[in-house]
Amino acid sequence: MEEKKINRVLSVILILLPLFLLLALGYADKRPMVRPLRCGNELVIRTDSRGKGVFNAPRNGRRRHKGVDLSAAAGEPVYAARAGLVLRSGFHRGLGHYVEIRHHDGWVTIYGHLKRRLVKKGQMVGQGALIGEVGKSGNADHPAMSAHLHLELRDPKGVAVDPMRYLE
Repeated sequence: MEEKKINRVLSVILILLPLFLLLALGYADKRPMVRPLRCGNELVIRTDSRGKGVFNAPRNGRRRHKGVDLSAAAGEPVYAARAGLVLRSGFHRGLGHYVEIRHHDGWVTIYGHLKRRLVKKGQMVGQGALIGEVGKSGNADHPAMSAHLHLELRDPKGVAVDPMRYLE
């Protein structure tokens, strides 16, 4: 009987300890999702001669836009919308310089077309942490396209979801 109580207490400690450590280290989200850009009072979706940056907008062929393009000046700081683990920080032909972060609940955010990446693969970041700078890399380098942040949100199954539904 005494052994069962000890095992139960140990189980509770093993469950609560990681949560406590996340909170103590500042890696727990204070809000469901914060803005990745701090410029202006509202987030503006990119619209220029190269197309619209809204979620699910048509692209070449049968492709659809899997994120939103948020207008911002080149060099503007980009912040993590949620706390998590940096899965990738690299270069992709389409996304250009990008950062991909997996969050505690399995959701993923992707930040693309960056001028500069400020985090590395395997790094833990807190909600609101500086992760990069707005740019025009990848397929956003066309002269007629304005600088912007490409933001994607994916559910635990990898399905793209409109991030504007969750941004404050």
